[in-house]
Order: sequence, then C-alpha cells, then structure tokens
Amino acid sequence: MTETGNAEPIDYDNLVDMFHRALIHTLRKHSVSDSFLDFWVPDADPVLGIAGMVDSARIAGLTEIAIRFRSTTIAPERLPELERSLSGCCTPTLTTEGDNVLLKASNMKQIPAADAVQGRPGRKPAYWQAGAAPKSSDPDEPSLNRWDSAELPEFSDVHPHFRPGLQVALGSLSLEGAAATPNGGLIRVTGREGSAMLALDVDPKSHIVCAAHHAGATKPSERAILDLFCKAAEHLPIQEVADHIGLKILDLLLDPNKPVPIKGVLLPVNAGTPFMLPSRLARRAYDSYREQTGVAQNTNFYCPPPSPEWQALSPDQRREKVDYVLRTFLQSAGLYPDDMSLLRIDNNKTGFPVRVTVGFSDRVPTTDKPSLMRRLEQRLRRDAEPEVDLIADRAKDTSPLRRLS
Repeated sequence: MTETGNAEPIDYDNLVDMFHRALIHTLRKHSVSDSFLDFWVPDADPVLGIAGMVDSARIAGLTEIAIRFRSTTIAPERLPELERSLSGCCTPTLTTEGDNVLLKASNMKQIPAADAVQGRPGRKPAYWQAGAAPKSSDPDEPSLNRWDSAELPEFSDVHPHFRPGLQVALGSLSLEGAAATPNGGLIRVTGREGSAMLALDVDPKSHIVCAAHHAGATKPSERAILDLFCKAAEHLPIQEVADHIGLKILDLLLDPNKPVPIKGVLLPVNAGTPFMLPSRLARRAYDSYREQTGVAQNTNFYCPPPSPEWQALSPDQRREKVDYVLRTFLQSAGLYPDDMSLLRIDNNKTGFPVRVTVGFSDRVPTTDKPSLMRRLEQRLRRDAEPEVDLIADRAKDTSPLRRLS
C-alpha cells in the first residue's frame, strides 16, 4: 500500500450509517452535499459497497476520489480483493492511518468497477450491474449490456423495458441535425464522441440552457435518447443538465404499470450503454462552458419548480389532492385507511410546497415502511405532482422513562 494524495477523503462508515438512518425519513438523497452519491447505496458486503461508491463517482464524471473506512470494516485479507475489484476502472492505492484505511482511486476510466469485482466464491457483482448480461467482445464497449429478448431488435442494446418508449421517441425526433446560429448573447458549447455531437446554447448571465440539439449518432437507441435528452435539457441550468438529466430520461421512460426493470438502483449503466452517451457529451459541453466563462463548478443544489397547476392550488386543495391519492393507494395495497395518514405539506428549501409528510400506524412493521414510501411517492408523482418529495414522520420515543427531563 502506498501514500495517497491530498484529496479530501469521504468517511465511508459514517455515510453508511447516515444512509440507513435516513432511509425512511428522507428517502431520496443522502443528506450530504456530494451529488455523485445520488447514484450510490451501500451493500452488505463492504468490498462491493466501497467499489460501488467509486463507480458512482466515476459515472458522475469525477476523475478521482478518496474514501476513508475503519480497518475493521474490511478484513485485512480482503484488501487485495478490493484493489483488484477497482483496478479495471481506476488506479487504486491503499494506506493505513491508525485505526483507519484510506483508499484513493485516481485515473477514472469509463468501465464500471462492478465488471472487475469477483468477491467471495459464489458471489456476483451486485446492484449496479445489469442482470447476467454478457460482456461485449468490442474492447471499446467493455460494459455493453445485451438481453435475451426479441422485442424491438433495433433497440437490442437497451433493456427491453425501455424499448417501446424509445421507439415512440425515434418516430418524433425534433432536435436532431444542424441548428440555427444562437441568438445574440448566448454561448454555444458542444460535446463530441466519435460522430455523435451534443450542442447547448447557454445564457451566460443565468447559466440556463436555452436550446439544445444533437447530430451524428447512428444507432436508433442513441438518436432517440439524445433527442429526449435535448428536450429535457432546455430551460435548465447547464450544471443540472450535466449532472442529472441522464437519470431523468430513465424516469421518463419507466412504465409505472410494469415491475421495476433492474434489481437494485436503476442507472444509465445498467439500463443500456446508449443511456450513458448523453451525460458524457453534456459533461464535455459543461467543461467547455466553464473554460469559456470561468464559472466555478459548485455543489449542485438545483431543485426544479413544481408545475404551474400545482402552484395555483390553495393549501387545502393540495391536501385534498394528496389525501385522495393516499386513500386510493391504501385501498389498492390492501391496507387499513389509517395505516398511513397525511400530516402536512411543507415548503422545500427553495420555497415550493412539495414536501409531503406522512405518518404510520403502529400496525405497519418498520421493515415494510421503506417499500410503502417508495410506492406511494411513485403514485403521488404520477397522480398528484411530479416534483413531490415524500417524507415519513420520525417515530417518537414512547418510553416514559427515556422521555423524562
């Protein structure tokens, strides 16, 4: 193990603890400022958990990351396994610091760390990899996913779940091809990879993408995904486009009437490699924009506003709408009417009334709550307001002894 650089290390064990404590109450995000952690969930096997954190940083476009974990988190005899698991996507170095171990992963590559994880006998890489998809024989596409499905074979490089939506998108391309010269004051920046090109026209005063278009992609899936990406990118900050619009495209294409297509966390890398192309192009365009304008890359706190229809409702009308969706959800889930109850709708940090807090009855087991929260939030976003965030009220300590002051 060798010395590491001066990168600020991330406390792995602390984040795992925060994740489990916040799972029910904040559901999305990790209550930390590192936006790349939106991609990550811990694993019961810490080798896979740390490899997943490195992989999430790589997917988010970071070139290096430093992670500190307790020496008891991974047995010393498994540290070589961790190094091997990461060597395919970065240059890992490990150093002992008292009771801790510091991992520095540098020289990130466009290869999922999961591809290299071997784990213990009988184990397979976990949540961030697509099923049993074999590797491509093409060395330029080491993580290409393939599925045994004859459905819409022109989209065979993406998961079958997303193919019908991409077929519709391919039939209504509107932002492909050459675009008119941007209006005065806008800056055009581009990202290129092979023949594919993404162009963003950005207002340097607000950093908002005013127009987007693409050209040069040859695969049907890439053409459709790029067009959806361009449509979603307009009227958003360019950093938000580079950071998160790739995930938004997946959300738009999810069929709520079908099971979740991927076991674990759904990411572009396990939905099909064409989903990764727009984010790489957008990241290059964003880097070009920062070079031209001198804008610093800060933590991304962008939060999209709710729909005008939602904003136009009175507080009582919002409660009535949310309560109706909640009641129909409880009925469809076979639960009692008071198993979940609407407590309040609060403003989020940007002042929009989208934070919905619910409470559970004592009949609902704690282990069932995360699944119910995810399903209810999906229903609320479909039937009430797409930007709703669902929060569970914190359980109160009912012990009279512990509550004495």
